[in-house]
Amino acid sequence: MADAVNKIEPKQLQALIQRVEHAIENDLALAAEDMKLLLEAIHTLINVQSAMTEKNATLLKLKKLLGMVRSSESRGQTSKRGRNNKNNNPSNPAATKPDVKHHEVEGYKSGDACPACLNGKLEKKDPTTSKRVEAQQPYKVTIHILKRLQCSSCGHIVSASLPEDVKKDGQEGQAYGFSARSMMSIQKHHSGTPFFHQQNLNSLFGCPITASTISDQCEHVADDSRLAHQQLKYAAANAILFHIDDTHHRILNAAPKIKDKRNGKGKVKRTGVYTSGLIAVLPDGKTIHLFDTSIAHSGEQLDEILRLRKRDLPPPIIACDALSANQPTVLECIIALCNSHGRRQFYDLESFHPEVSQLLDAYAKIWVHDDESKALKHTATERLTHHKEHSLPIMEWIKKWCQDYLASEHVEEHGPLAKACRYFIKHYDGLIQFCKTEGAPIDNNLMESGLKQPIRGRKQSHYYKTEHGAAVASILSSLITTAYRNGVNAFHYLNALQRHKSHIKSDRNDWLPWNVSDEVLS
Repeated sequence: MADAVNKIEPKQLQALIQRVEHAIENDLALAAEDMKLLLEAIHTLINVQSAMTEKNATLLKLKKLLGMVRSSESRGQTSKRGRNNKNNNPSNPAATKPDVKHHEVEGYKSGDACPACLNGKLEKKDPTTSKRVEAQQPYKVTIHILKRLQCSSCGHIVSASLPEDVKKDGQEGQAYGFSARSMMSIQKHHSGTPFFHQQNLNSLFGCPITASTISDQCEHVADDSRLAHQQLKYAAANAILFHIDDTHHRILNAAPKIKDKRNGKGKVKRTGVYTSGLIAVLPDGKTIHLFDTSIAHSGEQLDEILRLRKRDLPPPIIACDALSANQPTVLECIIALCNSHGRRQFYDLESFHPEVSQLLDAYAKIWVHDDESKALKHTATERLTHHKEHSLPIMEWIKKWCQDYLASEHVEEHGPLAKACRYFIKHYDGLIQFCKTEGAPIDNNLMESGLKQPIRGRKQSHYYKTEHGAAVASILSSLITTAYRNGVNAFHYLNALQRHKSHIKSDRNDWLPWNVSDEVLS
């Protein structure tokens, strides 16, 4: 609501003030539009007052809140990745191939006389192509009436059978086919469309399905896919690189839990609900995306995965921010801290401390060097050498800059710039891991981008009612995203898991998205 008042021009605000003063002087009622603007202004004031009470509130953040500057972290001279670019979506993955239909010329064939001049003969010519995109309702209801015959002597009944395509889409007596259940699951757990919104949309198309029914059908898909989801965890455990992060969420009936402290010293009562995200990068480049909404941090989710890891494998790389909740406790790992977080500490201060501009200019070059390495198609070893030569001196210079500032007589001991410098110095070893370890990423933008999916669902649905509902969402969102990010049609994949659920137990590895054949997916 507060955003709208940010778009009002000063002249409009002055006119609004004059109308309010006029209404007060003459005991008149304000117009509805003016009352709406005043309400928006009050909301903006409340937000600003709330922000000013925060310890880390800066002038830039307040300007962002008031709409005086853009919220983007882009700077003209930085590379796309240096601007904390999070757009890592694959290029048209798992695209559905269009149907191709050939149409013959009606009434004519090659060799016929020309209907225009009657002298020449018609010959074959390259066909033209016309593309047509058509729409259809999300769901189609079909009533199958199976005729029966009965023996007049013994009473034996012979019944018609359902068509093969109907049998393929669900068991006999199943009202909602596998395809309908998959569609409901994708709309809710990928697009973030709440159950009641789906109910309203279906009613609009003349196919009313209640929100509770849609919820039940999604649960059926999760039950049929549980083993495949478990196999994702086993496969993820042996990854060479993990990206982890989390975002807050709500579960209405989530009771507090008593858990062991992360340092192993005693227990603590936990109440915070988070959606933890984990992206496991496998040796062959495939990625597994796991989400978990519960009273737990991303470090705890990572511990659960690492307990399944083969012990003869080398330590994995963990890309994360510097929060202690993200640190694994069950296995020694290589921690590569996110430089986007380190850079952001300074970026938020640029308007208040212009002297950090040169630091930001230098910081941006490490992403430029990474893009250069990618363009040159470097191996992991060549990439590391490239960063040691070009990026490490920059990181050392930034560290020296921070040390000099903290040692200067102009330092604000408890100011935000001093805090940013201390953060960089304290976490320097983790921030330069991309200059020390082959394959270590510069930032954790891949995971921050991945968390947009559960955030989208949270913004539209606000909360989960039960922990069971959150668990269903964790299974389905993980399977859908993993299929999608690896170029597998998620809709067909969910259909296949339901159709062949009895076969998954025998060899779960065959049911990882990239191992399922096109024949099974069709």
